[in-house]
Amino acid sequence: MAAVNPVQYTYTDPDAPSPTGSTAKSIPHPPAISKVEHTISGLKTITYGLAEIPQTCKEVTCLWLLHPRLQTQACMAPFAAQFIKTWNSKSGSTQKGLIAVSFDQRNHGSREVSAIANEAWRSGNEKHAQDMFSCYHGTATDTFQLLDHIEAYIFPEASDTRTITQNVVFGISLGGHAAWHVVMQDPRFSAAIITIGCPDYTRLMSDRARLSKRKTWTETQGRDFVGSTDFPRGLVHAVRQYDPAGLIWGSLVGRRRGQEHLYDDLSSDERAALLPLMTRTLGNKRILNLSGGADKLVPYAMGKPFLDWLKKTTGKDGFFEGSGLHFEDVIIPGAGHEVPPAMVEHMERFLIDTLECETVMNAGKLGRRDSRI
Repeated sequence: MAAVNPVQYTYTDPDAPSPTGSTAKSIPHPPAISKVEHTISGLKTITYGLAEIPQTCKEVTCLWLLHPRLQTQACMAPFAAQFIKTWNSKSGSTQKGLIAVSFDQRNHGSREVSAIANEAWRSGNEKHAQDMFSCYHGTATDTFQLLDHIEAYIFPEASDTRTITQNVVFGISLGGHAAWHVVMQDPRFSAAIITIGCPDYTRLMSDRARLSKRKTWTETQGRDFVGSTDFPRGLVHAVRQYDPAGLIWGSLVGRRRGQEHLYDDLSSDERAALLPLMTRTLGNKRILNLSGGADKLVPYAMGKPFLDWLKKTTGKDGFFEGSGLHFEDVIIPGAGHEVPPAMVEHMERFLIDTLECETVMNAGKLGRRDSRI
């Protein structure tokens, strides 16, 4: 279950004379766009598309790019180029600009301090569960920190009245896990494109422990895995604070246990208690969740109970109906832990719709950092 590069064949190699093998089905690599490097809060940060913002634009949407595990921020550059060029070809781009920002996730690329900490159990990392969760939760925190300060670097002139009025997070794999945290924890983010990520960390890692034949799982068939040395109590606490399923369902853990249950029988008191939390984390958000139907590293089945429940609560007669949450759950049949062209088509369509959605833009303006959970 070694990590692969899920974006290896998304775009053709611009240096190759002609596409071969798996790359024959890749998207043509887009031409490069402008990029500027800043060191912000000690982090090397790349901003794409600043030079392409039309002079008429005062409002800017920022697309935050969160890369996969064992990769670096550089692998997100083609996505930035494609999406920005597509938006700039639209009529709406004369009123609203689009930029993209990338940086290395914690312990990746320029920030790597321990190679083994990025590996899985099967590759010898005994603290895989703690390392992966703390890494991408830290990346979400870094995103909030960078957003606090980035305007001072990209729009430093007193005469420059451009402002970031809308934030969208786009993450792949490890970055997809982090994107769930970002969109739910900071009201300044109005939308997320979550690609081959999972909203239920406990379930994902329990299954990975089973497949890795960890003793903490095999000795009790998983009954005592949560709270064991492979998934310690401190991690359980962190998951219930920040993981989507852990946060939402964890508030109900005192009455029932087991994540197979979809909580269809919530009492009126439980719904009343849950509603403010869901409104704060999911109300008026736009979320696109993209998964591969044949993904073995982050199987769709691991997030399915929570995703099904979320769709049910926001559907007709669901108790979260009318919350303003727009949620799309798309599975690409036959796709593994990868980003095929079909996923990119959904990303681009969703992003353009989000940029053109005035209500989402206005909701993003109202977000305040200090109201984050």
